[in-house]
Formats: sequence, C-alpha cells, structure tokens
Amino acid sequence: MKIISIIILSIFHPLSDTLQPVTQNIEFLYQLLLEQTEDKLVEDLTLPDDDDASHEDLLEDYLFYLENPLNINSEEVIHLEEIGLLSVFQTEALQQYRRQFGDLLFIDELLTMEEFNEAVVAVIGPLIYFGKSEKTMEQERPGLGRMIAQGRHQVTLNYAQKTHDTTTKYLGDPLKLQVKYAFHYKQRLRFGFALEKDAGEPWQHQFPCFDFYGFHLYASDIKLTGNAQRGTKGLEIKDLALGDYLLSFGQGLTLWSGMSFGKASGGSSPMKRAGGVRPKASASEGSFFRGAATTFRYRDWYATAFYSFRYIDATIVESDTLDDELDDAELVSALQETGYHRTLKELEKRHAVRQQVFGGHLCYAGPQLEVGFTAYHLRLNKMLQLKPSKYNQFYFQGDRLTDLGLDFRWFWDKTVIFGELSRSDNSAFAGLVGMTMKPRGYISFSLLYRSYDKRYQNLLSSAFGESSRGQGEEGVYLGLQCAPAPGWDLLAYADFFRLTWLSSQVYNPSWGQEYCLKINHQISRNASMQFRFKSKTKMKNSTDDHVFSHYPIFNTKRTLQFQLTYSLFGSLHLSNKAAYSHYFNKDGIDSRGYMICQDVAYKPDGKPYSLTFRYALFSSDDYNSRITMYENDVLGAFSIPSLYGKGSRLYLLGKLKLFNALSLYARIGCSFLSEETKTDVKAEVIWKF
Repeated sequence: MKIISIIILSIFHPLSDTLQPVTQNIEFLYQLLLEQTEDKLVEDLTLPDDDDASHEDLLEDYLFYLENPLNINSEEVIHLEEIGLLSVFQTEALQQYRRQFGDLLFIDELLTMEEFNEAVVAVIGPLIYFGKSEKTMEQERPGLGRMIAQGRHQVTLNYAQKTHDTTTKYLGDPLKLQVKYAFHYKQRLRFGFALEKDAGEPWQHQFPCFDFYGFHLYASDIKLTGNAQRGTKGLEIKDLALGDYLLSFGQGLTLWSGMSFGKASGGSSPMKRAGGVRPKASASEGSFFRGAATTFRYRDWYATAFYSFRYIDATIVESDTLDDELDDAELVSALQETGYHRTLKELEKRHAVRQQVFGGHLCYAGPQLEVGFTAYHLRLNKMLQLKPSKYNQFYFQGDRLTDLGLDFRWFWDKTVIFGELSRSDNSAFAGLVGMTMKPRGYISFSLLYRSYDKRYQNLLSSAFGESSRGQGEEGVYLGLQCAPAPGWDLLAYADFFRLTWLSSQVYNPSWGQEYCLKINHQISRNASMQFRFKSKTKMKNSTDDHVFSHYPIFNTKRTLQFQLTYSLFGSLHLSNKAAYSHYFNKDGIDSRGYMICQDVAYKPDGKPYSLTFRYALFSSDDYNSRITMYENDVLGAFSIPSLYGKGSRLYLLGKLKLFNALSLYARIGCSFLSEETKTDVKAEVIWKF
C-alpha cells in the first residue's frame, strides 16, 4: 500500500532536490515554532521578565535551521530531535522508511508513516528539504574556497529599552544593545561574533566597549581517510569548534550546557537527545565553554575531546581562617551566572574567577544501542568556600572537581530504554533510568525514575528533575501522549518527587507533585484550539509570624489556559486567549489571577511588511498568582512578561523588508497599572548578503 501511495503522490508533485516551501515567510515559520514549544520555554517561571538568555541558544538554532534547512535524507535530521521537534520514534521511522523504500522525494511521503501527522509535518516542513543521499553528497563535497565564496553573511543589530527604567539605580543607561555577525555555508562551516551590553551596564573603557563579547568558529564533516567515490567510510572530524561552544552528552546528568527541556516537554518522552559539540552563536553569558572541542568519528564510534578556559563571575571574600595556606587568600563565596554588571557590587564580581575545564566523551552509536562515557575535570584559581548554612553543607566547595558518567540508549521495536549514572569525586552517585513505549502511532507512554544523592556534586549538569542542582532528589515521572480522534492531540504527565535534604526555602526534607494536561484540537484547516491545565504542589517554610519555628507547609499553584486561533482571508490571523491562576497554602494565603487578551496578526502574502497586535486585561491579587504568557517579539528574541496587579497591556510589532536583504523590526509594549505605566521598546536591523 505504501508503494502505491508513493506512486499516486508522485504524479501530483514535482520532483526536486531544492526546498519545497510550506508557507510564505520565515517570520511566520519562526513564530509557529515558538508557539509549538511555548510550554517548554515558559517552564521556568522564576526567570526575570527581561531575561531570555537561557532561551537564546535555542532561538539561534531555530533561526539557523529555518535559513539552512536540513536534508531529510541524511543524518542531519537528528538535529530536529535535539531541539525537541521530533521524537526518537519519528527519527527511527524515517530511517526505516529510507532503508525500505529509499530516499524521500516530497513532503507528503511523511504522512504515509504512522508516526507522523499533519500537525508535525506543518512544523518541521520549513526546516527540511528533500536532497540527495549522503553517499551522493560525499562525492560532491566542495572545498574551503568554494564554501567561503558561496556562504551567506548576516549582520544583526538589536536595540531594547524600558522607558520607565531610571539611571539612578544602575551605573549605566537603560539601553540594551546587541551586535552579531554570522557566516555560514549550510551545516558545514560557521563563524561569527556577538557583542552585548545589558540595560543598566556602563560602557567598558577598553575595546570592544561592550560588556560581553564572544566568537565562534565551527566546521563539520571533515574527511581524513576513506574514499567518497567508492563509498567507503573512514576516519573523519565530525565536529570542530573554536572559541565559544556548547556541549551536551547523555541525559545531562554529567555534562550539559545550553538550553535543556525538562518536564515541560509534555507527555512526550523525557529522554534528552544530546547534540555533542555545537557552536554558540548567541550572546547569553552563562553555561557555555570557551576554547576548543572536536569530535572524531570512525564508523559507529565517536570520540570527543575539549578544553575550556574562561573567566566567570563570583563573589570574592577575604579568608579569615587560621590555615597558613589560606590565610590572607581570596576565597569565593558564591558563583554568579546572571551576566549582569550594573552596580558596583556586580562589577566587583565580574570575571573574578578563572575556570578551566577539560575532558572527553567516548560513544558507540549502533542502530539499536548507544553507549557513552563522559569525564571532565574542573579547576578554579580560587577556593570556593560557601557561607556555612544547614542547607548547603553538601554543595561543592574547593577548587577542583571531577565527574564521571556512563549513559546508554537502547532502541528495540516500539520501546526505547535510556539512562545515565554519574559519579562525583567524593564517591557520591546520581542516576536516572527511563522508558518510552509507543505500541501504536497514536499513543505513547513514558516512565522515568531518578535518584540523586544529596552529596553528589556537579557544576555543569542539567539533568531532568525538580532541583536545578541535580542533587538530593528522588522522583517518578509518568507521561502520556495520544491522539484519541482525528484532529485531537492529548499530552499529560504526573511527577512525584521527594527532596532528601534542606533548601533555602525549606528547613526539612520535603516532597511534592506536579500534574499537567494539554489538549489540542485542529477544528479546521484555518482554526485550532488549545486547553492547558497545570497543578504544582511543593513544600515551603511557613511565613506565619505567630509560630516560634518556621515549619514546612504545602503551597499549591494551579493554572488554566484556553486559546482559540483562526485565520481570515488568508492574511489575517486572530487568537483569543484566557488564563486563570490560583495560589494557596495552609498559612491562609489565597490569591487568584485572571487575564483575557486578543491577538491580531496581519501578514499579507507577497508583501514586505507585517503587523502583530495584542490587547490584554489582567487582574492578580499578588505576585504568587501572576499570569505568565508568551508574546511575539522581534526575530531572535523571546518575551515572557509576568503580569500581576490590576491593569492592561498592549504591544505592537511591525516588520518591513527592504531590497530583499535588509529587514527592519520594531516593537513597543505598554503595561497600564493603577499606579504607573511601564513601556518597553525594541528595534532590530538584519542585513543578509
């Protein structure tokens, strides 16, 4: 039946090695991607309203792949799994399909596979093209001179300012400025730099005047041995990165930098897909490496080596111990990752500690089994000695740290089993193991168990869990994803966790649970709706002033969101949204928040301009019941303001494209509260040549 379907489809579709565009412009596709992953990106609701740094690396990936689609008939398609747009079952289905029927020729072939539906194809369609097989591509590899001559350049200038900010609080002006240059030749060669000054930061006296600067150079698929004409595989450099880069291995328990999805991935598998060595093109100032890294590949074996040397922010104190070796020495009382240098205290912390990291990763990646081993050693030029506290007595202290990890992934039929075990040099262990089953194309189940010793120490991990440190935690996660009827999609998960030691907000071991339900319904080709419910219960210290000792009590927050999206006349896109939030605890605190909003986007086909508008009304008793909802932004940015109090908010985003090479973006947002009006403006210029 599949062969017959392919023959019928091929009659009505032109065959081409070039990209078949799915929709009209890159901005529309970009916003579609962000809307699809909104629940993942807004998972961490503790971020400041203006802090999108943790998302910036992911946004850079989205934009890069939109500009440089991936060949679905090659190993490049694995990048879609790394950024959370495909599941392990979908990438495996693609490989099996190609082994059985050969390379895909057009996009509708994806719909002949049980694992794909129209919603998935609509999202990944703009990011892929149907090119030649890898064997044919190897015979047509261009040289360095041709890649440089045929590569693309892009210069981005981004300006942002909150007009209600004053310069009295910070040393610098309220201007936030970002300058980027990037060059790329498809997926094979990339280099560029990024400069940034955050709002409130003073201009530096030395060149380049910006507070942050970064540079990256990345090359891939460099053949060292083997014969492309004969199709024989030999030794190759799969990845080579100089300057700033990101590393991710296994399940993130031993070593992971950059964006990492957690429970917000919904009912899909909580398994992470490591990207190995990747260039860092963003201006985010935390969780990255600076130096060199390379990955060698020989058949199914991969070996990575890396070295990083960079300065990080830290709080420095003078030693007051009687130890002769530490007397009069500078100690580190805390490491900082905000990247802000706006006040004298923040400037004192800037680049206060020199960090060196070196290590490697060895991996066997066969058709069904992947096994990897990770090791790294970290050194600081100053001793980390935290201020004594009950909750941090198991945190890492010292100037040297070594972590080892063993990870695996076994794919068998409709089941994938994965996990990782990590050990720090104080002989403490942390581990997780999970399983995802997909007995049918329309349903999948996930199960994950984690156990992190309270003594486990790691400064470079980003593992699945409730605690950001990946220590002192046990938990069980259950997930479900299904399509009960055509046009319907249901995602649900439940997570039960126990924190085995104290924290800054809980003076006892504690426990909690989290539930989430998300329902999507495609009403018609031009209309869809979404419903989302989330409930999280977690213990915190009581704030009751009438008791002698602060004891832990349960705090619960529940949120409901409803969204109806539809299009009129092809170029007018409307969205009605409503949100409700309820926060309560046993101290008697009971606060509620509401919001309704209307989105209007005018994006005419074939026109060089577009407009997006939102008007929202909100009311919240306090910050606990705040409403957090995604807003459209300039290209490459992500806005998630927290709305509380009583008032309204609106924003207007406009885009104008000139000469097919120059794009201009402008955005203004206003929050009208009972006591003040807050205004934020952004402007961006992108020049491609």
